[in-house]
Amino acid sequence: MDTNNTTPSPRRESLPTGTVLIAGGGPVGLLLARVLSHYGVRSILFERNNTTTHWPKMDITNVRSMEIFRKLGLADELRKRGVASHFSHNVVYTAGMQCKEPLAKWELPSVDDFREMIRQRNDGTMPAEPWQRMSQVVFERWLKEVCEADENVDVRYGWKVEAVVEVGERVETTVVEAETGATTVFVSDYVAGCDGASSKVRRALDIPVDGGPIPACALLVHFKSRDLTRIHKHGQFWHTFFTDQENNWRGIIIAQDEVDTWTSHMFIPLDADYSKLDSREVVYTTLAGAYEPYPFEIDEILVRSVWRPHICLTRTWHSPAYRVFLAGDSAHQNIPTGGYGMNTGIGDAFDLGWKLAAVINGQGGPGLLESYELERKPVAARNIERSGVHFAVHQQLPDVVSRKNPRLADEDTDEGREIRAKVQEHYRLHDSENKDFGIEMDDRYKSGVIAPDGTEEPSWQPSQYTPTTWPGARAPHIFLEDGTAVFDRFGKDWALVVFQTGDEDLGQNLLLEAAKANNLPVKLVDLSGEKLARRLYEKKLVLVRPDQHVAWRADSLGSVEEAEQILKTVTGRSETSRLTDGDSEQTKKPDEAFTATEGMQTQVGQFEVEGMAEFQK
Repeated sequence: MDTNNTTPSPRRESLPTGTVLIAGGGPVGLLLARVLSHYGVRSILFERNNTTTHWPKMDITNVRSMEIFRKLGLADELRKRGVASHFSHNVVYTAGMQCKEPLAKWELPSVDDFREMIRQRNDGTMPAEPWQRMSQVVFERWLKEVCEADENVDVRYGWKVEAVVEVGERVETTVVEAETGATTVFVSDYVAGCDGASSKVRRALDIPVDGGPIPACALLVHFKSRDLTRIHKHGQFWHTFFTDQENNWRGIIIAQDEVDTWTSHMFIPLDADYSKLDSREVVYTTLAGAYEPYPFEIDEILVRSVWRPHICLTRTWHSPAYRVFLAGDSAHQNIPTGGYGMNTGIGDAFDLGWKLAAVINGQGGPGLLESYELERKPVAARNIERSGVHFAVHQQLPDVVSRKNPRLADEDTDEGREIRAKVQEHYRLHDSENKDFGIEMDDRYKSGVIAPDGTEEPSWQPSQYTPTTWPGARAPHIFLEDGTAVFDRFGKDWALVVFQTGDEDLGQNLLLEAAKANNLPVKLVDLSGEKLARRLYEKKLVLVRPDQHVAWRADSLGSVEEAEQILKTVTGRSETSRLTDGDSEQTKKPDEAFTATEGMQTQVGQFEVEGMAEFQK
């Protein structure tokens, strides 16, 4: 028998207790590693590619994500690498660069202007941080550097996860090193699948995905140009949208750095042979809109690709024994409008990260891990739906102007003025894209680790954040009378916010003593003298989780037993915080419109019915 051709058995390596294995080195996986480290937990991260992305997938870190980076002490460093703070976020709508003027414009503030708005409107409705423009190319490269400098994170690029198997209370993950072909089976307590839309982790768990691609296709060209005179024909912009001769959505150009880097997207027929299209001509045609190609000086073509928008929601976000979890694109995908994709993933990473760390550090029970999907999946479903609402705004434009040639709008005629007026009114009435702070900031978690107080949930709307400490909601942010950001007062872990009058005893010490006995770090934050905070926080005692969401609130606490029961609930140690057989259906169907296969396919089909075929002309 010839033994020379036998394949050697994979090497096995047991990771130290508490180490989390992360599959995927994109924004979500890298951030998860950093969150775990923030709470003292080690991780090992595997990414199949040898380096970070060259593809400019996302270009804005929204206000809630920036609050998370502030919490981690990374917001200032992130901004140093993003678009300079004085540039606006203006969005322009035009029939082509040859037009005398744009058809419409959304004027969105710069970081500097937004920060001043936050300071002046200190009423709890505003975020702690403005948004930040930054290409994913830059974002990933920076976050990788952060993780590589972190002694708690072992970063390994060029290592591909091939299989994941949950075995009792451990997980066996098969990983292949690209350079050598060597195979290693890593044994760990937990695995996080942050490995994107084609997730190997999700497939290994045999978890189905509801939804699919919508009938649209775009050719992306990422390029360098310093020809600002031509590119800024309609002024400085973040995004410019172009229509064709029937006011269909022709394409987009995105300013990546306001210096020399740009990305164009041109919608093409699903069956187009895009290989024959010259990259420069694609850019010129995109910017031409309803006119002839618009040439300008392009210094370098960086990358190009064809992509299709997807609407998808993974049916389950965890393995049967809650040892493997999904986050980011492996769990959900949406249309890019609104910028919800990566930002939803950032929320996933922080939520999963602090909960895993709490359990590993002995500060939480299994109910915390079970709450991850219950809390984050409805958010993903809602954000998927909202991305479709924003997308439809652009789809509706042809019917708004009765499919008239938008070039007519450039003429000084009654018809031209009528077209301009209708387009401007349409975008004025539907300007919520990138302004829906209810979507970005007003996540209200409902799970077994939230202690309800029996009060009615305040009204919710996508267009604005409603300040409330209703259990499960993000706590309101304000600047205190000394100028301090209230979120900064909360600290790293849990915070008990207290509002006393005189020497009254609210029972806060009972909770603090119970927390100490249960190894739970809770910081006392006395805001008794803060009138605005007292009004916004509604109750005299408010317990805030590490993610700045309210876990429990009351006006007083009566006994040690009551305090211990509250902490057992909110940390997932109580039986009432665990899932029952009936509750398990909630993990499958937090929102019928998006988790049931039929509902998701209906949502996908809406785009075909409502005019997506126009992009195929």
